Amino acid sequence: MALSLRAAASLAAPPAHLRPRRRATSMVRATVSPPPALDSRRRPQNVSGEFFVDHRCIDCATCRWMAPEVFKRVDDQSAVAAQPTSEEIRTKALQALLSCPTGSIHTDKPTEDILQVQNTFPLPINDDLPGVYLCGYHSENSYGATSYLIVHPEGNIMVDSPRYTPKLANQLEKLGGARYMFLTHIDDVADHRKWAERLKCERIIHSGDVEDITADAEWKLTGNGPWNIGTDFELIHTPGHTEVRI
Repeated sequence: MALSLRAAASLAAPPAHLRPRRRATSMVRATVSPPPALDSRRRPQNVSGEFFVDHRCIDCATCRWMAPEVFKRVDDQSAVAAQPTSEEIRTKALQALLSCPTGSIHTDKPTEDILQVQNTFPLPINDDLPGVYLCGYHSENSYGATSYLIVHPEGNIMVDSPRYTPKLANQLEKLGGARYMFLTHIDDVADHRKWAERLKCERIIHSGDVEDITADAEWKLTGNGPWNIGTDFELIHTPGHTEVRI
């Protein structure tokens, strides 16, 4: 026998005269405290000024080598030791801000030129290494490890995985994307699946570093190498950080 929704509802609740009466209560409005001011996250080791580092820093040193004029190591974490004194140094500080794996670098108020600085990635390494770029956007999942893009006529190679961001993906595609993603070891795989899906690249990792997170890698190297990619790239076995690191 089918019941209408109204009939079913009447069976689900007792008649009104059998329901317990609610006690009259005064309404108490919950007050939500405003979020703590950004300054409360500022490490006291920072000098005063626009840029600062918060307490979440994991001491990966990314900012200290990207903008050494600004950031130093103080009490086992990074801190702003000097505010930028030129536009060039300010740009480097903003590049470090974008690359910080924990988002621990801040400016005391929003800065409009951050969008312009985003377009500087990937960064050319130097004139002595043409076609080699620093991807930036380090990932906390790989403890701030550095990722590179090597531009090559036979297909570009991304070395290790940066944090996935659509902005960086757009910039990499302007350089031809990536044919391969070479994962040097298990600790630095970060967002490799998102990059593989976006760039349609083939991932390369040693079989000894294959775990659940890398089980779908297209190339799984075996032995002690060396191994070749194309005509002029050689992968060399360099155990240390892991036994099968390449």
